[in-house]
Amino acid sequence: MKSITLQNYLLLLFMTLLLFSCRAGDQAAPPSAKKKPLVTVQPAMVTRMVSFIDITGTIEPNIYTDIESPAEGIIEQLAARENQRVEKDKIIAVINPSDRVALVSNSKSEIERIQQKLKASGNTPSDREQLLRELEAAEKNLDYALRMYQTIPVISPMSGLVTRRWTDIGSQVSPTDKILTISDMNSLVIKAEVNERYFEAVSKGKSLQLTLNAYPDDSLQGVITLVYPQINPDTRSVKFDIKIQNFYKTLLPGMMASVKIPVSVREKAVSVPEQAVLTSPDNKNFLFVVRDDTVAYRLFVETGIVSGNNLEILNGLNENDLVVVAGQEMLKDKTKVMIMNNQKGDK
Repeated sequence: MKSITLQNYLLLLFMTLLLFSCRAGDQAAPPSAKKKPLVTVQPAMVTRMVSFIDITGTIEPNIYTDIESPAEGIIEQLAARENQRVEKDKIIAVINPSDRVALVSNSKSEIERIQQKLKASGNTPSDREQLLRELEAAEKNLDYALRMYQTIPVISPMSGLVTRRWTDIGSQVSPTDKILTISDMNSLVIKAEVNERYFEAVSKGKSLQLTLNAYPDDSLQGVITLVYPQINPDTRSVKFDIKIQNFYKTLLPGMMASVKIPVSVREKAVSVPEQAVLTSPDNKNFLFVVRDDTVAYRLFVETGIVSGNNLEILNGLNENDLVVVAGQEMLKDKTKVMIMNNQKGDK
């Protein structure tokens, strides 16, 4: 009898606890309640947008000359090295022509041969007299070679800085071999080129933003001073020169520059942050616009140029439309959302 009463008591206690637990759960979290996705919105803006392309160029002198050897011979004198200035009409090198070198060398060898014979013992008076006559003739030949076959001076055609020395004293050179390169350092420009599709973007007189690899912290301005009148048929590109403006640090030929070229301009473009636009599986662009205070609508759009982190929207979007810029990845069309940065208060 006691055993049956205990079982009933335990069963009653279990049922009471279960009922209490269910009621507490109902009060804490109603099954029908759904949490709204949190999103960040930003109004679409109408602004001026500029699209750039980035290219690289190289600093080179616009005025320079390669000094070449006028004849075959040996470099006997060389008056300048790299980073030395030379003046116009001054001798910068002397070439000893090969013909002169051969004649002088042969004459000197003959003189040395005769002198050795004269020093040898056993020469008769007649032999000695004959050797003296031969020595006199060899010395005359040497004097003739030295007078008639002169060294060839190399004259600098311009004043400037030696930016490259191609050879050295004692080196054998042939006609047209380079000896020195002289550059006018006041004529340094950035040489660059772009595809012909951007031909209109590189007109003479246009200002461009520049950065030199040697001075990465300096933002510079340049002006296009020359657009070359020919398209390269192999690369389909057009070359142009940029003069750096108001920059007084050292510039050297060969320095590399980064150039930003504006290729498209929209004066009144509707734009949104680039991350607001998503792409569907069928490769269509869309974004979400919050309307009716808390409902996010999916809007398929066409995009235009990119300017910085902003993207141009060509259709379907108006200025000040609230565009979802964060949290949109999990949204569906007509989803009720909670706006994190809504000035009217979160819904």
